[in-house]
Amino acid sequence: MSIAELRRAPAARRLAGLAFCFGLAFSLSAFAGLPPEQCALCWDDCNARAQLCREEGGTPGECGRERLRCVNACGCRA
Repeated sequence: MSIAELRRAPAARRLAGLAFCFGLAFSLSAFAGLPPEQCALCWDDCNARAQLCREEGGTPGECGRERLRCVNACGCRA
């Protein structure tokens, strides 16, 4: 086996591993979504948390970031 072949083998394995992980994540995300009713409840909860954050003196930036993290954790598509 030449040096070039030895160098290509690990790169090919890394690429195959990356493709596998991407495919796995993509397929799991298809099943992770909530039904529309659950999404609405989750988003309402996120909005309520953001409102509470503002009422407790949080800055708009802090509360907005927290709301965004919450909405992303819901796993719903807009």
